[in-house]
Amino acid sequence: MKAVVEAIRAADRIALVSHRDPDPDTIGSSLALGLALERMGKRVSWHCADPVPEAIRFLDSADRYSQAPPTADVDLIVCLDFGEPGRAKFALPSGPKIADIDHHATNTAFGDANFVDVTSAATGEMVGRLIDALGSGWTPAMATAALVAIMTDTGSFQFPNTDKRALERAAMLRDAGADLQGITSNVFRNKRFEALKLWGFAFSRLVRESDGLLVWTWIENDDLARAEALEEDLSGLVEQIARSKGMRVALLFSGVTEALKVSCRTSASVPSVDAAALMANFGGGGHVRAAGALVHSLAGGDDHAAIRARVLDAARQALDRARQPA
Repeated sequence: MKAVVEAIRAADRIALVSHRDPDPDTIGSSLALGLALERMGKRVSWHCADPVPEAIRFLDSADRYSQAPPTADVDLIVCLDFGEPGRAKFALPSGPKIADIDHHATNTAFGDANFVDVTSAATGEMVGRLIDALGSGWTPAMATAALVAIMTDTGSFQFPNTDKRALERAAMLRDAGADLQGITSNVFRNKRFEALKLWGFAFSRLVRESDGLLVWTWIENDDLARAEALEEDLSGLVEQIARSKGMRVALLFSGVTEALKVSCRTSASVPSVDAAALMANFGGGGHVRAAGALVHSLAGGDDHAAIRARVLDAARQALDRARQPA
């Protein structure tokens, strides 16, 4: 963390970058840090190639995000919640120094300064420590942004990654004025009608195999048009699939673009599969229990059904290995 603190202190113009297909951790972390930097007198801009999801647009300054990349004349680019530059979707300018703040096990330490803690439950928790080290103090808006990051990446403190640091940071953020009811209402208690229709297509195709250990489904390109939904409406769907009793691997295939997006969730119960290792076979990454990949066709060309078959075969093999006696 020290190297990132020093890089921030030395910079005047700072661009904060969130990853493509943004989730509340990358957005909440960036907003909390950016507002802290402005309190320190820094000039701040926020960047994300894709729009901020509707559920978290209530956060202070969420409307200040640009979908364009940072300009080359900034002093520092801070990348939050992603482990390799391709996750930005747009190209980062080559001139400014880069600081990387992330908690993914597949992080490549691509920054000039890196603050990577794979044991942290959320990048929002790490940003909390960073803000404390910078000494900017906390406002309710900052606390709300950091809390939504921690709550979502811990599944409202239900996921196995929920630890003492996450809980203590959440308590501190509440004391600092974090709007828990605003988070609950916008993120956890309300779902767009169009999203519910979209989820219905996925549930209607749900497949269970390998004695219930493997559960999977898919979304087709035209499902979004039929439901009048947005790509961001897929957020949270894989967690619902992973609720299937006895599940050890849950997969959601979403054919929203030319490449096939795969979202993976795994259980800590035996036989247990490493989600990040499984997705690494297809150029993806993430965490032991939550990972993903964007899978392109092979050189010879294959359709989405063929890509699904490749990923499913790898999942079955991973489960077979996990069921072998030690």
